[in-house]
This record gives sequence, structure tokens and C-alpha cells, in this order.
Amino acid sequence: MSCHAFETASGARLRLWLNAAAPLIEATQCHLWESRVFASGDRPPYWKSVTVEIARPVGGMTTYGLLSATFDQSVGTQCLHVNVPIKPVKRESWSLSLAPSYDKVFAGFAAEYTPALFQGVKDISERARSSGVLSFDRMAHSEIGSSLEIFRELARVVVRVSTTERVPEMPEEALALLVI
Repeated sequence: MSCHAFETASGARLRLWLNAAAPLIEATQCHLWESRVFASGDRPPYWKSVTVEIARPVGGMTTYGLLSATFDQSVGTQCLHVNVPIKPVKRESWSLSLAPSYDKVFAGFAAEYTPALFQGVKDISERARSSGVLSFDRMAHSEIGSSLEIFRELARVVVRVSTTERVPEMPEEALALLVI
């Protein structure tokens, strides 16, 4: 269990929790999931749980998002099953975020970002070569800085990081995870 924090010269900040979760954000307890299946390989995930948070200055604002997922390899499958909670979740303010102080951050899933999560997984599922069940279980989003694109990027990072043994050491390496 570890947390790695990075900041670039341009002001982008990223935190990466491996086999650990962001503090004070509870996992979504949900029995209603939207699920999709993606073709993939048989490479097992290295990390059972990955949480990624980013705050990146873009022009006059800062894009922001936090996304967490767990992998379950106990299911014998050659595909990647992805689950996203669809039950409405009570949003709670989360004060420990990397977002600027003027942007209010809420913990809890926002339905409008669900398509971005599936698209992000689709973007890299064949290259990630991981199989099993990936369940997105934590999210934090902001009123101003969150978007479909940031959550698409975060979904790609979660899948990519879960299957790599090497933890980034430099800020540039960490932010490179966001690029396809």
C-alpha cells in the first residue's frame, strides 16, 4: 500500500495510490452496475487496487478528477469485464483534493462521466492485455474542472497502471500515463 505524489514544472499535480484508497472517500456500496466486456489477454494485474487523482492547469482553469478501481482475478475469463455503479450516490464534499480552493470537489459517482470511463477502457484494453473484473468504486469530481475527457484519461491510467509493475519515479513519467 503506497501513495505517490508528483508535480511538474507546469503546475500539474498527480497522486497515485497503489493497493490503497484516497483518504476519506468510501467505496461505493452498490448492487446496480452497468457492465461491459472488452476483448483482452491473460496478463494478470499487478495491483489489485489503483486510485489516480490529477489537477492539471489548462489555460485559466484547472482540470480535475479522481478515479479508483479494484481488480478481481478470481473470475476465470479471457476478457476484461468493467463495472461502473449506476445507483445514485449521495455526493459529499471532499476537502483533501488537489483541486484549487475555488473549485468545490465532491466524492461520489456522477452518472454523466460513466460513458467516459467505458471509452477510456476501450481506448487501451487491447494493449493493456489484462483480464478479470475491473470495478470502478470511488470517484471525486469538481464543479468547474471535471469533464468527460479527464475521466476518460483517468480510466486509461487505472487500467494501464494496474498491469505495470514499475511505479513512475519522475513527474513526467507519471503524467505520461495519461497519454495513449
